Order: sequence, then C-alpha cells, then structure tokens
Amino acid sequence: MNAVTLAHTHGSPLSTARRPDTTTPATSGGTSWLLPSEPSSVPTARRLALAQLSAWTLHEFADDAELLVSELVTNALRHAGGPIRLTLSLCSGDRAFRCEVADEDPGQPLPRQACGDDEGGRGLHLLDLLSRCWGSTCTAAGKVVWFELHPPAVALEAAL
Repeated sequence: MNAVTLAHTHGSPLSTARRPDTTTPATSGGTSWLLPSEPSSVPTARRLALAQLSAWTLHEFADDAELLVSELVTNALRHAGGPIRLTLSLCSGDRAFRCEVADEDPGQPLPRQACGDDEGGRGLHLLDLLSRCWGSTCTAAGKVVWFELHPPAVALEAAL
C-alpha cells in the first residue's frame, strides 16, 4: 500500500517527508467507535476518551487528551463528509496513550497561521504543543490523524 505519512515530534520541523519513528512501541489494548458526521460526535468523543483513560487509570492525560480529541474530531467533521472512527490504545512498554481519528477525506492536515480573532486554525498547533508526537497517514478510504501522550517521566527522559 502506498501511504503518504505526515508525522511530527517536538523539536523537528513539520514536513510531509518526515516519517514516524520506527522505534515507537506497538499499540495494544485498543478500543474503537464509529461516530456519525454530526456536531454531537465531539462531546461524545470527549466522554469516550475520558472514560477509557479512567478505565486505564491514566488520569494524568485527561485534560490534554480531552482537548486534542476534540480538535481531531472537530477537524474531521469540518473537512470530511462521512463517519469518523475514533480509536484509543496504549503503546506497549511505556503506557503511552494513542488516539487515532479516521475520516473519509484524503487531504492531509495543513497548519495555518491563525489571527487573534480567528475561530479556527489552532488545532495542529495545539497538537504540536501538547502531544509527544502526532501525524497523519493516508488510507484507502481517506486518512488517519493520530497523536500520542506519554507519561510525564517518559516525556522528560525523551526530552533530555
């Protein structure tokens, strides 16, 4: 399968030529929901993410995950026409939280320069600021945009 991947980790420039780190642990213990293409899917996705984090006892991720899940689902609603698949999983080894949002739009997300009074255009910047890494992969049906949040100790070790 030919897939175009956009990935970003802190400290490196955003580029469609950058590939995800191949040393990233495989995910396990994931769960997935199909959400309708309607505004009520945003609060539903937030509730699902918070409930899953609670079940995994990963409360330290709640605030950042809630905001970033909202951003990805909102972007999928704005730019894609069909249903949205939300998948949440843990990366084996370091208990990193991974969120994936799949939609039917093949267009890759592009950062925008938002002005002070703009209502949108900050989602990818929030991903960059709050997640350890994030990216987008083309699929046969559209794309998947994902991010990972790492436990504080792991994030600190990675930054050193």
